[in-house]
Amino acid sequence: MARIAATLFFSIVVLTLRADALLQRAGPVSLPDGPGRELVATRCVGCHDLDTAVSRRATANEWRDIVAEMIKRGAQVPGSEAAAIVTYLTQHYGVTTPAAGQPAATLAEGPGRELLMNKCFQCHSQTMWNDLRQDRRAWTGVLYRMVGRRALWTEDEINGMADYLARVRGPDSK
Repeated sequence: MARIAATLFFSIVVLTLRADALLQRAGPVSLPDGPGRELVATRCVGCHDLDTAVSRRATANEWRDIVAEMIKRGAQVPGSEAAAIVTYLTQHYGVTTPAAGQPAATLAEGPGRELLMNKCFQCHSQTMWNDLRQDRRAWTGVLYRMVGRRALWTEDEINGMADYLARVRGPDSK
């Protein structure tokens, strides 16, 4: 019995230290404060990097489906924690859905559209682009960040996608 208690205590200490280290690390991802933050930092990194966990934007239903899929794949997340994770991700990494009767946003035609759809939609849904407005330089930075996450794109492909995104999702686009 004492051995089980010692093992449990050690596991809790290690998880707490790991969560603290992840939350305090200097890096590209800094999780916003809020209920569920520590759960995301400890549960999601069991299988992948924290930047991967929060690299997409999704609706509440999409986050619920994503978390459910991760649990199916073996993530050790009890139901109450799953709900808190979904709420946190929706609040900080969510997108809104179109109002009833309104069509979802579509990507405008133009050079770079097909390339973007073929490359980016392998990992992200279209909702990723609906709320973002950035200039070409910022979009280029986003695309190179994806290369850092193992996207295999040429410089020409990155430039084509950055040009397209700056045109259709730039600060002055509607």
